[in-house]
Amino acid sequence: MTLPELMKDSSLQAKSKKMNVGAALRESIWQAMEGNRLTSGLFECAKLLKCNPDNVMLCVLPGVSGQHDVTVDIQHTLIEAFCWENEIKLLKVEKQCSLGLVLEGRGDKKETDTGNIATSIVNNNTGIDSSCVLLEYPKNGLSSNDEDVIEFHNNVMLSDTYPKPVIEFPE
Repeated sequence: MTLPELMKDSSLQAKSKKMNVGAALRESIWQAMEGNRLTSGLFECAKLLKCNPDNVMLCVLPGVSGQHDVTVDIQHTLIEAFCWENEIKLLKVEKQCSLGLVLEGRGDKKETDTGNIATSIVNNNTGIDSSCVLLEYPKNGLSSNDEDVIEFHNNVMLSDTYPKPVIEFPE
């Protein structure tokens, strides 16, 4: 096998893995919502990071939206720095609206099934603040989706590959 063929195969595998990690991340978020382990919104996430950073399994930040707000950029940068400093896994997703749709997709179902949603979820005009999302470690051990997301982070995000990939959720 030649080097160009090897590079083509590895890029196809990386693209396939990137697509799979979107589905795994979506399921991990839904499981965290069901287990009351999800915190959303910049302010609520900052409070959790200040009080108990060792319990945070993953931080999910959306990409910059069309409405450029420098204060949100600064807050995201500070949260990123805090996560890197405290060795909290950090993933970026493509858009805040796609993260919001993932949060609302299972949130409505959970609310009708059990009548309560995690108290840390902040309601706004769209229903849930998706400017930042933290997932805490589960008490019963990691699910296969959690393990897939962590494996992706360890293999891709901690590698020498630049630019770092942005996760896309499946349709």
